[in-house]
This record gives sequence, structure tokens and C-alpha cells, in this order.
Amino acid sequence: MKFVLIHGAFGSPEENWFPRLKQQLEALGQTVVSIQFPVDSWDEVTANGNSVPIANQTLDKWLEAFKVVVKDFKKNEGLCFIGHSLGCVFILHAVEKFKLKLDSAIFVSPFFSPLNKLWQFDHANASFYKTDFDFDKLEKKFPVSYVLYSDSDPYVSKSHADLFAKAMNSSFIYLKKAGHLNSEVNLNEFPLVLELCKTRLELHTYQQFIAHRSELFSVDYIDDQTEEVIYLNPNDVYGYGLFQFRNLTKNGFCTFLTMADYDPESVYMKEARKAAKRIKKLIRVFLVQDPKDMSKPNILKHIKLDIAAGIKVYLCKYQKIKDKVKEPDFGIWDGSYCCFVSCDKNFQPTEVRLSSRKKDFEETAKWKKLIMKYSTRIRNKADIEKFLSSNFRSKE
Repeated sequence: MKFVLIHGAFGSPEENWFPRLKQQLEALGQTVVSIQFPVDSWDEVTANGNSVPIANQTLDKWLEAFKVVVKDFKKNEGLCFIGHSLGCVFILHAVEKFKLKLDSAIFVSPFFSPLNKLWQFDHANASFYKTDFDFDKLEKKFPVSYVLYSDSDPYVSKSHADLFAKAMNSSFIYLKKAGHLNSEVNLNEFPLVLELCKTRLELHTYQQFIAHRSELFSVDYIDDQTEEVIYLNPNDVYGYGLFQFRNLTKNGFCTFLTMADYDPESVYMKEARKAAKRIKKLIRVFLVQDPKDMSKPNILKHIKLDIAAGIKVYLCKYQKIKDKVKEPDFGIWDGSYCCFVSCDKNFQPTEVRLSSRKKDFEETAKWKKLIMKYSTRIRNKADIEKFLSSNFRSKE
């Protein structure tokens, strides 16, 4: 099955529950197409007013972007389209334009016509609005479809969702107090959508995945059976990071050894920054052994990118904590588990360990407190220079 994810107005496939859903479906062995359509900036649209035409988010431009994806669809391929908000009505336009036939569709917070809530939405969505589709013909293109809607949606009135469901003969699923079914209500994972997707899979595919999970996530249990430790090969750290950061919901604290040489734009680091933009509570402390480290282009670029993403960046002199912190490369994530990276003498990772043991939480909490005691908040290059002057160029 190929699942096609369509975001909403002013949106992105990296927002809301789309990234997690993509990951979960791919883990089930499915193909997922996640598209970034042309959108405009909310602030620019607001500043320009409704007399200035929308530059990017138009139906024609979205259809043009979608044409690239359609080329990869195979004859008789199972297709499930999943749209959120504006993405729902766009699905109808796309199916009509490219004469597609789907296995199924999931419409989340859908509408056909102006919302009459915030003028910016109606202005940006204007070219998409349509109420005179050939619904008899369209319905045959969607043998199975669902409409999901929440009673507390601040943008889409229930009448819009009702009309959409009736016109498409979709099964209506009514949710309570879930807003616009997006990250505004911390809906960064949407189990219901995943379960609806699973119903479209051949049973043996899902059964194989369940069997695979027992091997993929095998753990060594130590002491209390509710506490566990997972050991990972360093080569698997990027896959783990993808999972970790896309599932982060509360906060994160981590250290970074400037002695090591990492790519500041690796997948792991990019996912960390996406998480920071979403949860706004991520701290990274760079442990500096040699002041020359702070001249490395990769380190400076890393700090710049982190700050731009909203990560709270600190510098700490490594010598001040090295005898008190047994494993200096570590992280504490969502208060639910810790991550430790063991390194060789050249500061190259040799093992990654995840732990939810109480004693590890207690120890890392002490390390964090000690490190923060000697750390300096960094917001710009001037702050870096002040840190170097006070820690390496003066007598302690």
C-alpha cells in the first residue's frame, strides 16, 4: 500500500502527527509519500492584507507540485490518501484532475467552502474552495473513506465536516475536545489514524511486523522488570535519533563533546532541531576541552544552527566536570529515559545505551546540575568570546 500525506494551509509534512505517522507506516513496510506544497508566510499574508493576491498557496501550484508524485503511481497500485484541513479538499481536486482511483482516504477536519473564522485562511484557501464536484463520480473513486472531526475545532465548524462526510458518503468519526486535530493540542501522534491505515493492510504484513518488533526492540531487563536498558550499535544511532526526536513531547537535555567531529547538518542533528522548534524545551551543553575547538567551522555552525532552531545552547569547560561526570556524553529525554554514548580515546562512539533505570536517572540528574553550574548561556559570537576569556585566558 502507498500512503500519501497531504498537509493543510500554511502547513508542512514535518508538522503535527504527519512525521510520526510516516515513521509508523514505514515500520510496517509501507511506502509513504509526504509532500511539501508551496505555502505563504502567515505573517506576510497578515501584513499584506486580503487585497494582495496569494503568491504560493494556490490550487494550480499545488496541482503542479503533485504532478511529480503522480508520475510514480503504478497501475492498480493501492493508494490511501490522508489529508488534514485544506489537504482534504485538495485530495478531491487531485483525484479529479489526475483521474485517480484510491483504495481509501482519511479526511481530518475537512471543508469545502469559506470558514469565516480568520480571514487569512479564507484568503489563502480561496482557489481551493469548491462545492460543485461531481460527487457521484468522486464517490466511486473512494470505495472507503473516513471523516475525523473534533467538537472543539476553533477553525472548522461541524457543519463543514458534516457536509463533507455526507457528500463523500464517508464514515464520520466524532472526537471530543481535540481542537483542529493538530499540534496546537499536542496531537503529535494520532493512533486513530494509524489504526484506520492498518485496516487497509493485508493481514500478513502486519503479522510480520509484530514478529519483527520482538527482535528489533529486544531488551535486557535488570533488577525491577519495569526498568530496562537497551544497547545499540553506534551505526544505529541515526535511526534511533529519528525515532527519539519525532516522539519527544516535553523536554530534552544533552551534552556535546567539542573534541569529537560530527556533521552539524546530519539527519540526527536536523531531527533534534525540528523537535526543538516543536517543544521549545531542549538544552544542549557543549563541553569544551580545548579553546581551539571553538574555532572549528563545524562547531560554530552547529551552535549557530541550534540557536536558530530554538535550542538553549550553553558552553562548559570540560576540565571542570570530567572527574565528576563518569559519562560526559549523555542525554535526558522527556524525563522517561537517559541516553549514554561511550567513546574511545579519540572520542569516537563505541556504544549507545538507553536506560529507564531509577539509579541512572538519579545519577544523570546530579551530572546535569553540576554541568549547568559551570555552564554559560550562548546567544551569539560575543558570548563565546566571553566564555573563552573567562575560562581559558585568565587565572582560575
